[in-house]
Amino acid sequence: MSAVTIPQNSRTIDINSVRDTNEEIIDKVLLLYLINEVNKQGELSGITKLMKLLFFAEKEMVKNKVKGFNYNFYKWYLGPFTPEVYGDLDYLTANELVTEHETIELTDRGKAILKGATYLLDENRDILIHIDKVARNHANEWASTLMDIAYETKVEIIPTKTMAKVREIPNGGYLVTKISKTEADTVFEIDRGWLKTFDTFFDKEEYNSLMEAMESARTTELKRVEMDKI
Repeated sequence: MSAVTIPQNSRTIDINSVRDTNEEIIDKVLLLYLINEVNKQGELSGITKLMKLLFFAEKEMVKNKVKGFNYNFYKWYLGPFTPEVYGDLDYLTANELVTEHETIELTDRGKAILKGATYLLDENRDILIHIDKVARNHANEWASTLMDIAYETKVEIIPTKTMAKVREIPNGGYLVTKISKTEADTVFEIDRGWLKTFDTFFDKEEYNSLMEAMESARTTELKRVEMDKI
């Protein structure tokens, strides 16, 4: 995926809008979930479509004071845009959790990790309903159609608190930014154990090393048991 260059004077960066490590992990989990749900109901044909679906999902979350996705969207040449998605998608692809060909979809390893997180996802169903709604409403629409919808979408202009359509906002203007836990009524609940699990399982090398260590320990234990029987 090619890098995206953003003029430094195109917007003002708020330090509170920068994602922390935990938020990045949560975004990757929810990104896997969104990709999977969209492909269940339609086809995720490219990064432009993915970008717009993420924008719709996070906009609804922020509107309802839900802290799920933590991306920061602003107006760019094709409408709502965030370079953070490129980084997350590159990471998931490099670690063989997502594949990009004609469509963006989960690999078997990605599906296995998502299935293993069923309990966590069920515990956060009140957040996932916003992703489910976006997948249900837009999974079968073309990227060009989603761009048209996005341009006509109204967002709140900070700090004036006035509403304007995306097409009316100049390039570089913020459209949706992540909210803090104190601003949210609902927050994606994840403990340190799950965060550590995802941090390890997402990284292919760490995951393989863990599996090799576990297999080595299992083999050693079996040999010990067999020796005890002699």
